[in-house]
Amino acid sequence: MISLVVAFPLLFAFFIVLLDTLRVKRHIIQVSFLLGAILPATVLFMGIPKGEIVGGWNRISGIEVGISELNLPFIVGELILFAFVALYSISYFDFRDKKTPKALALLLLLHAGLLGAFIAGDLFNFYIYMEIASVSAFALITFSGEPNSRRAAFKYLMLSLLASYFFVFAIGLIYMETGYLNLILISENAVPSKELNAAVGIAFASLLLKAGIFPLHSWLPDAHSSAPTPVSAVLSGAVVKAPAYGLILMFLALPVGGTLRTLAMGTAVVSIFFGITMALLQRDAKRLLAYHTVSQMGYVLLGIASLNFLGAAYYALAHSLFKGGLFLSVGALGRKTRELGKFGYRNVPIMALSVVMLSLAIGGVSPFIGSYAKGLISSGLDGAWKYVLYAGSVGTLISFTKLNYYLLRGTSEDIKAVWKFSSIFLAFITLGSGLYLGAVFDPKDIIYVVLAMVLFFLLKAADIFKKRAHVGFGEIGEEVNVLTAVFILAILASVLLQGA
Repeated sequence: MISLVVAFPLLFAFFIVLLDTLRVKRHIIQVSFLLGAILPATVLFMGIPKGEIVGGWNRISGIEVGISELNLPFIVGELILFAFVALYSISYFDFRDKKTPKALALLLLLHAGLLGAFIAGDLFNFYIYMEIASVSAFALITFSGEPNSRRAAFKYLMLSLLASYFFVFAIGLIYMETGYLNLILISENAVPSKELNAAVGIAFASLLLKAGIFPLHSWLPDAHSSAPTPVSAVLSGAVVKAPAYGLILMFLALPVGGTLRTLAMGTAVVSIFFGITMALLQRDAKRLLAYHTVSQMGYVLLGIASLNFLGAAYYALAHSLFKGGLFLSVGALGRKTRELGKFGYRNVPIMALSVVMLSLAIGGVSPFIGSYAKGLISSGLDGAWKYVLYAGSVGTLISFTKLNYYLLRGTSEDIKAVWKFSSIFLAFITLGSGLYLGAVFDPKDIIYVVLAMVLFFLLKAADIFKKRAHVGFGEIGEEVNVLTAVFILAILASVLLQGA
């Protein structure tokens, strides 16, 4: 029964390819796409078991899938976001372009890959589904037609595949040492050894790259900002969550040393503030949002490294909702240009309300879901680590004050009703889910918002926002070589600190 969440989108992706070949009417393809997007959610209302082994085989040789309190937030976040992305995509992808059915089929493959990774109970199937999602994402990025989209997709492809090869090598080492791929059996039989420590270090660095966390994030800003708007929303809101969930599985099942955990916490903090700093220096609205994904994934890693897996899972859910909503909103407003100051929401009040609400949610302002998730992360931190969250919230609010400042000064035209619907509903879901989970209004948040606005105008007066920040290495081959070297160094550091 649980495996139906993957079977539905795979089945309708096949139907779309078949219907396109038979040249049926576009409305039938659109209905098939929406069914493939929404039907997996119905499985959650069927009274499903917590876990099952497909085909009734034993745990050693069977494929185990399950839904638990740890993967449920990932699944719910993906299902909600993808439902709105599907509605948005129906009117975004133009059927006058022959590639539209292919784009819809790839989106369903991406949907299936993500859901499969989140329900997988063994490392091999987790890897397979994560790769289905990644390969679909590579192709979808090129559908935007932007000048840099093919370069961005190529860089993402090369680095992600490299990380995949190392990750599957780590899976092989784990199998060699424990004799199992099932995560429950691995956790019951894992005995610390140099080989197992090497596998943990390699897998950690590989998943860090795929999650777009500093210093292995370089593919993310280009890929997320160059993709078509609905694809950007899924990439930032859900695709980077699959490797983050993989990190949770690894920390649960394998003996991760204290030194590597400390490295992970330090990396998380650097990622949070590096992402904010780079976002502040962007004039391209989608690149600003993309750098905030680097920052926000730092919060998820902070939860994982502090062994607060539930906090990390709920932060991933929160980020899926507000970041997906922000990409859909800003993408709808900036159809003709993405440069801040040249478009905005001054003449579209409903989009203004959407962006402001989503900005408060990502800034952790109560009672939005971001405040609930940050509270959970904070509950697992000691001492000075808690101040990272406060400082990060203020930094994020400064950056989104900048975004709203420029959007308030411009106008936009031709925003379709379904795009407004998707944006405002996601905004209200971030508020409603926060209230449902127990977040209450905290007057201290007003101080953070006011402080962020004051700091924004001080930075603006100092002409900080006129500076440009773009890290590049010229030719794409040279850039990939440099980034590969950084990745190899990260693997070596992780392996050594894990004690291999």
